Amino acid sequence: MKNALIVVLSTNLVMMSAQDRFISDDYSSYFEWFHQHSQVEALYSDASILHAFSQNTEVFSDPCNTSEILTILPIGQSVKNIAYPDYFLPEDEINGYGDIWYHVEVQEQNGTTIKGYIWGADIAKGWREAEITGNGNPELVMLGVSSIPRIKPEDIYAEIRIVKDQQLYFQKNLPGLCIFEDCASSPLLRTFASQSLNGQIVIEASTITIGCDAGIERAFFYWNGKGLQRVFHAELTTNKLYTKKSFHVMTSPAEETYQICQYSHQDENFNPVWKCESVRKDNHPTPPKQITKSKKKKVAKA
Repeated sequence: MKNALIVVLSTNLVMMSAQDRFISDDYSSYFEWFHQHSQVEALYSDASILHAFSQNTEVFSDPCNTSEILTILPIGQSVKNIAYPDYFLPEDEINGYGDIWYHVEVQEQNGTTIKGYIWGADIAKGWREAEITGNGNPELVMLGVSSIPRIKPEDIYAEIRIVKDQQLYFQKNLPGLCIFEDCASSPLLRTFASQSLNGQIVIEASTITIGCDAGIERAFFYWNGKGLQRVFHAELTTNKLYTKKSFHVMTSPAEETYQICQYSHQDENFNPVWKCESVRKDNHPTPPKQITKSKKKKVAKA
């Protein structure tokens, strides 16, 4: 993360030439776009607002999980970051993930202020507000390190969590997306209403890595009204495709068609372009639903 941090904190394009040495000029504009849209700078800036990623986020008296627990925060609660001097970042490994300890200031409900430390996996690496459930109030969407233990080096998981009314509403694991500190990557989280999908919500969780192992990894999720579908996930610099799935975009109940969509490419503004085909409902009498593996087995036996 340290090499990515240098890029983020630099405010000019001189650093782009250094980035280009590792990949190519074809990606320089994407690098600039990425860091304009990511929140990675806030993870290291003094007085920036961060968010508790876990349901019971512990705040310790020292950067060590055996020190005194000062308080426990609910998921999504905001805290103020206290930047370390001279880029000194106390690191640790917990649950198999190597990350830093965040020095934070917490405002308690009774008005008191507490200063302590939160383990990096308990801090969201990206966060956005978006109206997901359609109740008129925005939910908090966060990207962070998964709670799945990392036993082997290839066990790498990120996770998207949606918080509604200060409670965990939905969570979705994302295998392969490396966002903890040891990855030396910069994370990005975006939520946007895609006009080509009838204004439906799309969530992007992506990373960029600068250095000898430079890379661009992008994943897109479609909110189908009940959960997130990972509809596209790829490493762009190596053209390695992890997931590319068709998904159904429902129209209003009064209409007689729905759309079957799939990721096509990214446009000049680095937004996803979807290829969609309209299908009449009467040609598909069974409404499109996600079928679990257990249900698939039952159907096959029948």
